[in-house]
Amino acid sequence: MKTAQEIADYLGANLIGNPENKINSLGSLKHADLGALTYAETDYLNQVPDTRASCVLVPSGQFPNQTVILVDNPRLAFAKTSQWLFPFKSPFSGIHDTALVDEQAVVSADVAIGAWTIVESGAHIGQRTVIFPGCYIGHNCHVGEDCIVYPRVVLYPNTRLGDRAIVHAGVVIGADGFGFVSNGEQQIKVPQIGVVEIGSDVEIGANTCIDRGTFDTTRIDNGTKLDNLCQIAHNVQIGRDTVISAQTGIAGSSHIGNQAIIGGQVGVGDHCHISDRAMIGSQGGILSRKRIPSDEVYWGTPARPLKDVKIQQAHIGRLPKLAQEVKHLRAELNELKKPSTRSSSD
Repeated sequence: MKTAQEIADYLGANLIGNPENKINSLGSLKHADLGALTYAETDYLNQVPDTRASCVLVPSGQFPNQTVILVDNPRLAFAKTSQWLFPFKSPFSGIHDTALVDEQAVVSADVAIGAWTIVESGAHIGQRTVIFPGCYIGHNCHVGEDCIVYPRVVLYPNTRLGDRAIVHAGVVIGADGFGFVSNGEQQIKVPQIGVVEIGSDVEIGANTCIDRGTFDTTRIDNGTKLDNLCQIAHNVQIGRDTVISAQTGIAGSSHIGNQAIIGGQVGVGDHCHISDRAMIGSQGGILSRKRIPSDEVYWGTPARPLKDVKIQQAHIGRLPKLAQEVKHLRAELNELKKPSTRSSSD
């Protein structure tokens, strides 16, 4: 438990209100109770006077009846403070009696390994790493320090995880890439003998799959975050601090730059290049070998610059009206084309 003043000191920020308020939980602005820390960004500052939270992180404003801490980015400050107040704690310690750890595996100090987990020969588990029950750590795998590997994760042989990686339940890293060649009658498998390298501070969402390289390496750099149910194919290269949302699929040999943002259900074809800080909107489709420039926002299928897509969508929205106008014009033109009738006096 911390006081509001201790949190302000941790953030290096100014506190207004009662510095002795005790903080023992986190909560949303609307549903937080006494003892909770919460935050409010610009659009929600009008709700601060009504919250029951004991301390609120805000960018600005006067709130006479509330204890607030003034920070430039409340959401960021809330995330940092949350980790400081409530760091991850393993629910178990040591190596469970049912875990099968090969004698040739190297398991560092303070590692926790859950029930029915298998660690093969040549594997290395770094200090303070926690491996939950039912995992498989293959031959010659390397798992760094302070990692969290949740239940039913499978690391194929020679997979490498950096320090502080978080791998959620059901993830499979290092399975064969989807490589086949037709001989005209059947599909012939291309050997998949590469590896997967995951950097430090990477988080991988539940049931995501990352395939090994065909001959070289599938690589995900430091700080990148993958959501649930993503598919990363063989030889894909993903830069640092990139964010990829759920149900996105990236085909073989594509390259994603640093600090890119890819929305949910995006499909990226093979040999694509998405440059640094590019953004792809949800359900976007990147055709094979397409290049997306740095700092640009693309959307749609096939993906185009967002400004162009907005213009196209506006035109599409006007199509019903345009169709009626064309219909009327055609009717008028048909009337003009009808032969004129002469009177009997002519």
